[in-house]
Amino acid sequence: MSSDRSETTTFTPALLGLVWTAMFGFSAFFFSYSTMVSIAAVHGLSAVTGGSVLTTMMVGVIAAQPFAPWVGQALGLKGALFFALGLQLSGQILGLVVPAPLLGLVLAGLCGGVGFGLFVVLANAAVPATTSPGRIGKALGVFGGITSLAAAVGAPLGLWLVGTVPVWTFRTIVCVSLLLAVPTVVKYLPGRESMPEHDPADDSGAVVRTGGTERRSRGRTGRTIGEVLSLIVMLSPFLVGMIVFGLIVGFGPGEDVAGAALFIGTMQVSAVIGRFVAGAIADRFSPFALNLLGIVLAVSGLVVTVVVDDGLLFLAMTIIGLGLGTLQSASLVMAFSNVSTPAKASVAWNMNFDIGLAIAGVLGGLGFTYLGDSATFLVCAILLLSAGVFSWMLRILRRSR
Repeated sequence: MSSDRSETTTFTPALLGLVWTAMFGFSAFFFSYSTMVSIAAVHGLSAVTGGSVLTTMMVGVIAAQPFAPWVGQALGLKGALFFALGLQLSGQILGLVVPAPLLGLVLAGLCGGVGFGLFVVLANAAVPATTSPGRIGKALGVFGGITSLAAAVGAPLGLWLVGTVPVWTFRTIVCVSLLLAVPTVVKYLPGRESMPEHDPADDSGAVVRTGGTERRSRGRTGRTIGEVLSLIVMLSPFLVGMIVFGLIVGFGPGEDVAGAALFIGTMQVSAVIGRFVAGAIADRFSPFALNLLGIVLAVSGLVVTVVVDDGLLFLAMTIIGLGLGTLQSASLVMAFSNVSTPAKASVAWNMNFDIGLAIAGVLGGLGFTYLGDSATFLVCAILLLSAGVFSWMLRILRRSR
């Protein structure tokens, strides 16, 4: 991560190494995520038990994320990534060697979840330091696109593998995937360099220059509270977008839709494309404008989903995917641009991602049961549009001040 990089350099060895590591780290997690219920069934456990273990895994992911910056400061980026990958690897080994099926699944889920929660925050936070300052948006787009692709491929491939090979063979494949993530950590990422602990402007009484005049900052506490409130509003459309994403992946594009997996796959691939494209142009266009574009596309796709039949449902899923992918890239760039440290931005973004997926399970279950699929999608469209309007109004208010 050299400081004398050219301003036009995007694909540095450090960025490519980080992308390689993340590609296999993400694939391994989604291998496990998509197969938890299936492996539980292989061991004679019920779907309810398997689902509960899966929820435990996601709780581990979310709970670990706020501690990732501290782990990065304590161990350095390289050591912290090794620790995170090692936890995921330990989960697979425990799933193999623990004789009690339920205990083995719980331990595998917790270790894998905590490991991935640390890994995803650390890897995201490291991206800005691996590329030129003027190319951070593009780098985040490439990183996000590759990791989204790894998730989109890993989930269905994991389901196919666990139904084709024995469980021990499947877990061995996941272990190999995690080991493939290691070499680029060793070669391209820094050792004991720790993540920044805080923004110097956080210090109480620090002088901040705005509009040609100097003023005293409000101090660390005031700035932190302001950052939290600003992040909640700024990332609220992204949170609702991830609810929509999880709703479609978990429950399908609607009830009684033939070939639902094809529609889900279309949405996921379209989201990957949207994330690549939005990231590629985020350095030249306003991330906030891209965020609004993503909201408009996603809302339009949800409305189209309600009113069309199967023939045009592919178009609706494509529009939704493009909108959600654009939201993902734009909101991530916005977070890095508006938060004092990359670690804080990464924690906030990733927690919104995972919380959105968790809420999708509850909303989908209640909505599809009591409202039906069409009404549920309309509710999501209204929530997404409301969050977008609220964030837009707050931005206007802040600029007027």
